Amino acid sequence: ILAGGTDVGLWVTKQHRQLGDIIYLGNVAGLATINESADAIDVGAAVTLTDAAVALVRRFPELDELLRRFSSPPIRNAGTLVGNVANGSPIGDSMPPLIALGARVVLRHGAVRRELALEDLYVAYQKTALESGEFVERVIVPARRPGLAFATYKISKRFDQDISAVCAAFALELDGSRIRSARVAFGGMAATPKRALTCERALAGRHWTDATCAAAVAALPRDYAPIADMRASAEYRLRVA
Repeated sequence: ILAGGTDVGLWVTKQHRQLGDIIYLGNVAGLATINESADAIDVGAAVTLTDAAVALVRRFPELDELLRRFSSPPIRNAGTLVGNVANGSPIGDSMPPLIALGARVVLRHGAVRRELALEDLYVAYQKTALESGEFVERVIVPARRPGLAFATYKISKRFDQDISAVCAAFALELDGSRIRSARVAFGGMAATPKRALTCERALAGRHWTDATCAAAVAALPRDYAPIADMRASAEYRLRVA
């Protein structure tokens, strides 16, 4: 089941895979919609990255640089946000910010739908919780909450059109200087896009101070054991995180 094909094309050209039968979603009108409400942004499976970025940046301007650095304009005009999510690459740039913002996915098989928290979609390296016959129909991003402090960072060798060594997203809900809740997610640090649960616990309920930040940083090695590859060493990734 194919929408943009910007990653599946590489399965053919780089891995020489035979794809078999393809169902193309790109022209399915019901899947090419963005539904915005006071509660959420609901992005369909055929919505391009370009169009999804407009809606997301309007609500979360902190995403602007990350989404402008997401691949290149021709790829963003063809590829889809939901396709990036469904592909499940550990270094996909959309997942850390969406996970930090508490996004959910709608999985569909025929007329049957179910919802999952986005982080629960990924169960192992390039393995998702999709059951046989299911596809990701939509991504739902909750509306901005009061007191949200949100930031994203992409670290790569080039500024433009490069794969991340580390991609990070931080969403803190603040009550004055006190952190009511924290969601922290990284790409490039594990076999899947993954929340930093130990780091989050070091932040939640505390006041935002240098000591709190230091405690959260010290917790990160208990959340991640990154690998070394051609993009970065494990030590570099942990230091950057």
